[in-house]
Amino acid sequence: MYNQYQNRSINSMRHHMDSLGDSTSDINNMFTTGYKSTRRTFHETVNGMRETVYRDFRTGTPKKTDRNLDFAIDGIGFFEVELPDGTTAYTRDGSFRLGPNGELLSSQGYPLLNKNYTDKPEFTGYDNHLDGKYSMELSNTDLVIPLGSNPKLDDQGGLFTDEGKYLGKISVVTFPNIDGLKDIGNGLFVAEPEAGTAEEVELGYFDGDTKLRQGALESANSSIVNEMANINQLNSAIKADMKIIKVLDSMQETLNSTITRNM
Repeated sequence: MYNQYQNRSINSMRHHMDSLGDSTSDINNMFTTGYKSTRRTFHETVNGMRETVYRDFRTGTPKKTDRNLDFAIDGIGFFEVELPDGTTAYTRDGSFRLGPNGELLSSQGYPLLNKNYTDKPEFTGYDNHLDGKYSMELSNTDLVIPLGSNPKLDDQGGLFTDEGKYLGKISVVTFPNIDGLKDIGNGLFVAEPEAGTAEEVELGYFDGDTKLRQGALESANSSIVNEMANINQLNSAIKADMKIIKVLDSMQETLNSTITRNM
């Protein structure tokens, strides 16, 4: 019985210490573009204590930068980028730069992947527009920005030159189960099978849920006030766990001593 209570208290302390590390990491990433805070739950099951770790994907506040290659996703979704091994990764960090051929590269230098049109899609009526239907088929052609141009973004994610020439569309995708995304660091995620298949997000259709904002970047969704309050609560919980463990150890020593004397 003592061992059962002791193991439970030790597991509780480990959980609180892990949560303390999460809060510390959240504070350290307060100024990381598109950073998502970490949360974990800890509960008892028939098979013992179980801990679940997940990312809080709530949208951070878009902050204005006035740089025309900065894009903030205001709502659900991720940008798609290609890693050096050909794997597709997903990120909320919309700070892009131009590659040597005018392609858009992420802050880590990974090419942005897009589902683009060969020409500007034609408007085919309000009903079709609401359904996200276009008169032209999607292709996977690269989005290339002419050197020296200042691309302008429309409400649907389309990019245009100063002269109004259509360059392509910045795609934003999401998943049926975003908790199935695996964090690989540097604000990048890869899709595990449980995430489901990537689905393109419709941007800015009248009162759409997701908008793409040019000249802005999404701030981290962690709060220094909330994290500091959480750290204080966790420190108190860890001290309480340690006291319980100390009491249980003392009780175990007393019991062992009593048994020894009576042998």
